[in-house]
Amino acid sequence: MKRVLLLNPPGDKLYLRDMYCSSVSKANYSWPPIDLLIQSGIIGRSRDVDVLDAQAEGLSARQSREKIRKGRYEAILFLTSTASWRQDFAFIQKVKEDAKFPLLLIGNGDILLYEPERFLRDFPCLDAAMFDYTNSDVVHYLDGETDKIRSMAFRTAAGMEIRREKILPREFAYPVPHHEKFPLRKYLLAHGKRFPFTTVQMSFGCPFRCSFCIAATLGYKYRALDNVLDELRRVVSLRIKEVFFSDFTFEAKRKNAMELCRRMAEEKLDLSWTCSSRANTLDRELLIRMKRAGCHTILIGVESGNASLLKQYSKGVTKDDMRRAFSQCREIGIRTLGHFIIGLPGETEFTVQETIRFSKELDCDLASFNIAVPALGTPLRDQALKNRWLHGDALEFDASGSFPVIETPDFSKAHALFWQRRAIQEFYSRPTRLARHALAAGSLYQWRILIRNGWALFRDFLRNRISRRRN
Repeated sequence: MKRVLLLNPPGDKLYLRDMYCSSVSKANYSWPPIDLLIQSGIIGRSRDVDVLDAQAEGLSARQSREKIRKGRYEAILFLTSTASWRQDFAFIQKVKEDAKFPLLLIGNGDILLYEPERFLRDFPCLDAAMFDYTNSDVVHYLDGETDKIRSMAFRTAAGMEIRREKILPREFAYPVPHHEKFPLRKYLLAHGKRFPFTTVQMSFGCPFRCSFCIAATLGYKYRALDNVLDELRRVVSLRIKEVFFSDFTFEAKRKNAMELCRRMAEEKLDLSWTCSSRANTLDRELLIRMKRAGCHTILIGVESGNASLLKQYSKGVTKDDMRRAFSQCREIGIRTLGHFIIGLPGETEFTVQETIRFSKELDCDLASFNIAVPALGTPLRDQALKNRWLHGDALEFDASGSFPVIETPDFSKAHALFWQRRAIQEFYSRPTRLARHALAAGSLYQWRILIRNGWALFRDFLRNRISRRRN
């Protein structure tokens, strides 16, 4: 049988590349890339599938190439991102040169979703780019059935062809992914409780319209509940203890979320889990049902403590919505992780201080402070290009903030870095916060996470001190 390799390429940093997002891990956490996981089931129906997550395995480019050379693959489906594409394409070019037989290279990532023509033109080693990791386009492409392809860019005898199916709200399903093929014991979840864990997805895209987020550009469709439950039962049979539902908004289709939680509790699936949600789509009834089904932590996008910025970027959630959601989670016994953005155009030192104060007021258990990035396809990017807040076309950036690219007259890139580190220190260095984390660590796995995150905080503190002395 023909063989296909699913590849998360090596890099000089720990890159998180899945779901058309691009960032660098802040504290050595990572998870099974959902794009490759889903394709493992789809491609696995007709071909043998191997997985090489060079990021999780800590492999160098040389070590990765040696492993790939031994495989005699028909094709490689690889991840790339705005944070890592220069390294990724240098690597796959070498892989193509190493091949002693025909080898198709198919890419997936935000940079290819919105710039396929450019990359097919500039990198002859790239044969195709995938736009929807939940469908069978890659299989049709490999079988030569290009008439069946719906969302993909690929080379043709005449040059290239680009097809984009508009994603509409509808139900879909796919074969159960091969979780066992991924190095599950190599992954670490910053907000996890049990080990090993894996990722599962209930939907593709997002129905909400936050103007800074790439999810709003993808469209939205939801997965059949029986299909999700088939996968969860398989996960349990593999003795996997925890699931990270990687949907942009777990309860975007409330009826499905409620029913899934009911059935998980009814079947007594031995799983604990986390998910991402919106403050204004959570309520007490849903939270209670999530808790009964095993949910222990919810990631909620807060973004800013400034009401004007929330409105300006179409968040569609008020500060009172945030207060209610975080309070209800606390009452019901579900931990929270608040996501905050620093440096959106319109940000000032006053507004970022509002955000820091608001993060403390919400009393979330964990907080992630990220720097605004001009995600491809978003209104924020259009705004930044129009106002010349970017240098060049800004096709290389990282949401974790290692190299901010947006700079406005009121808020420089240096300001963004300084206030990101200041926010992290102010939130986590409070004695009550440190004690709360220490008391909450109930297993060796959680202590491991706590130590890694603590080291990352200390490292950023030293960097901030050095930066302040230089300035």
